[in-house]
Amino acid sequence: MSGRSTCVTGSSQPLVDRSAAPPTTGSTLGRITTEDPYAPGGRPGHAGPGVEPLSPMRRALASTWLRVLLSAAMLGLLLWQLPDVSLNDLVPTWTAATPAWIALALGLQGAALSIQAVRWQRVLALFDQRLPMRHLLSMTWAGQFVSNVLPTAFGGDVVRIARSAPELDSVGTAFASITLERLTGWVVLPVISLVALAVHPSLLSAGTPTALALAIDVGTLIALASLLIAAGHSSVGRVATARVVADENPSGWRGLLFGVYRGVRAARTYPSRAATVIAAGAAFQLVLCAAVWAEGQIVGIEGLTLLAVLALFPPVAIAQNLPIGLGGLGVREGALVILLGALGTPDAQAIALGLVHYLATVAVSALGAPAFAAGYRPTKPGRADPETPLPE
Repeated sequence: MSGRSTCVTGSSQPLVDRSAAPPTTGSTLGRITTEDPYAPGGRPGHAGPGVEPLSPMRRALASTWLRVLLSAAMLGLLLWQLPDVSLNDLVPTWTAATPAWIALALGLQGAALSIQAVRWQRVLALFDQRLPMRHLLSMTWAGQFVSNVLPTAFGGDVVRIARSAPELDSVGTAFASITLERLTGWVVLPVISLVALAVHPSLLSAGTPTALALAIDVGTLIALASLLIAAGHSSVGRVATARVVADENPSGWRGLLFGVYRGVRAARTYPSRAATVIAAGAAFQLVLCAAVWAEGQIVGIEGLTLLAVLALFPPVAIAQNLPIGLGGLGVREGALVILLGALGTPDAQAIALGLVHYLATVAVSALGAPAFAAGYRPTKPGRADPETPLPE
């Protein structure tokens, strides 16, 4: 098929000409280019003729340092506001069971990251695209390494989009798949928390912690529902896709609307596939919550049951995704201090749990270094197996 389709559906018709210029964005997905910005010998700061090549990288590094300073400031402010907490209090007590809990926490985190690749696969199936699971795993682990280990503001989503775009029907599909895959967390997390709170009614009388958890859960669902309704409207869809159809790749808020609009249209076409996306998203978040529970055992938090984690950690996960600080540092620990107050958890242990979770995430993400260093060479452009129908 030649040319470019102006119709936005869940089918495999391209929305973006493969010959179009690489897209850029200032959104949370970072700066996107079809040339892997982290490939050996690549040019992560290349911005085209007439532009200082390293200026984007300098801006990224400046942003990274700003986020580091913000995280340090928030952690310092948190400790200053809690004078009874000392640095020694943040170090968990080592027991005979600690190595087993560490192994379990790291194993669960690794399993969660692999399930993330499955979630991405299901989103691609929603768009009638297919990539081998080994490729998705490689790109996912490489992306996690970039996001959580390297001191960069580009983020692993850039790596995933850059490496997957050559094997998909368009850069727009790669962008939309990552956007929708990330949004599934915002769908699943508040639902998990609300269900767990309903099953654990004693937490509902905890006062401020429960009120904050409910406010985050309900507020997230309202914001998400508003976004889905708006992005699914035909007039908004025309705005979201206008620049894409005109040979401009997704970027900024238009890119977000573009990704959600494609997802909504595809979900209407393939509701059973959309259900598998939600199921994979739920599995990812449940395994991650289990990892947090194991990390709580490392810290030695009494009364921290798996059900309590399911009720209280999803609001923390939502808050830590705000573009403040580095890796959620500071935001996550402050939210845990408040929310774990529902269990009577000491402030020092709540902060320690946030730090242990961060360190475990970095340690597991470091395993993606080989996938990142090896780079990625697409096997062929477009859908990997166009003759094989995707299951409903």
